[in-house]
Amino acid sequence: MTKPKMVSRVLMGVAVLVTAAVHFYLGFAYNAVIFILNAIGFLGLFGLLVIPLPLFQSRRRWVSLGLIGYSALTILLWAVLNGKLDAASISAKLAELVIIITVWLDLQKEKRR
Repeated sequence: MTKPKMVSRVLMGVAVLVTAAVHFYLGFAYNAVIFILNAIGFLGLFGLLVIPLPLFQSRRRWVSLGLIGYSALTILLWAVLNGKLDAASISAKLAELVIIITVWLDLQKEKRR
């Protein structure tokens, strides 16, 4: 793995961990299963993206697009259902934007190959 790709993956991983941590916190603090499921979804999609499983490596582009869509949907639903600006939501939404950007850049790099 090249150094820029490694940096991109580390940044993506940190962003996934941040948004998952915020959603786990909210899920357990407010006893809201939807937040816990959201956190598990982020961790699962990121895992499918980085763990070298043959079934998903051949479908890497679809998993990447799924992670982008999942992040965008999370932001959209937050805006529609809540939209409250507090430390948790700001950090989660920034992390989700970082996920979208890093995955998109990763896809662009792969397209050039």
